Amino acid sequence: MAADAAELSTVTAELNSPIYDRARAYAAANPKRDGASWDQWCGSLMWRFGQLPASSARDSAILAYHASTIVSTNPATALTGAFHWWDIGAYGHVGADLNGGGTTVFMATRNLAESWGDAIGVNSVSGYSSRTGARYLGWSMDYAGGRIAGGGAPPGGGGSSLPQTTTEQDGIPGPIYYKRIQTVGQRDFGYTGPIDGITGPNTEKVRVRITARELNNRGGPRTSAQEDGIPGYIYWTRVQTVGRSFGYTGPIDGNPGPNTYTAEHKICGYAVNRAF
Repeated sequence: MAADAAELSTVTAELNSPIYDRARAYAAANPKRDGASWDQWCGSLMWRFGQLPASSARDSAILAYHASTIVSTNPATALTGAFHWWDIGAYGHVGADLNGGGTTVFMATRNLAESWGDAIGVNSVSGYSSRTGARYLGWSMDYAGGRIAGGGAPPGGGGSSLPQTTTEQDGIPGPIYYKRIQTVGQRDFGYTGPIDGITGPNTEKVRVRITARELNNRGGPRTSAQEDGIPGYIYWTRVQTVGRSFGYTGPIDGNPGPNTYTAEHKICGYAVNRAF
């Protein structure tokens, strides 16, 4: 078995994501592009399959790459619905991650591990790179500002593989809570660390940014912690104010204590439970 096909086979026993199922259905309905081959039309496949907005259309994959926000150059951390980018030839190459982790990437090319039509199918990031010699550029969640609906779940079988966190109810942080924070952090805040459920300085900064975004979505005054991850007086007064909806009964004085921290975790738990 070829190395790229072997890598793909490792995910066959896992539950495929809804995006994977949509890609299979799309390829079955569109084995050719307008009656001809999909070869050399990788960007067109992303735009059509992803039902991306007209504003994200570009003349080539490399132009779309330059208009996208790269999250990481480690394909193993890619979320479902991520776009993987390569530098090859004059126009570059792009594919959509169907299950996360860079193992099953939907693309238009003749360099496939599994063909689903005329130059349409899947390969892994490493499989495509080794076959073509293309230089891997990294992955993004957007294609020139457009996103695939339903994307953002961690590798390993779609969003249902990571359960809801009970931190929303009890304010007690645990591994699921932190995995959700890390997953949302990769998608929305540039977090590039592992999704391992173990907190650290980078995870904590993302946690504050996620909480701050939820606070800002609920009214003002606005806290800048959404951008810099640094909690301050406004952040804590907003946690205490919004915390009233989560059982907080202490003063609104901007001075955090055990009850404020519990409210903060509940608010963040609420946010990450609804993020994907």
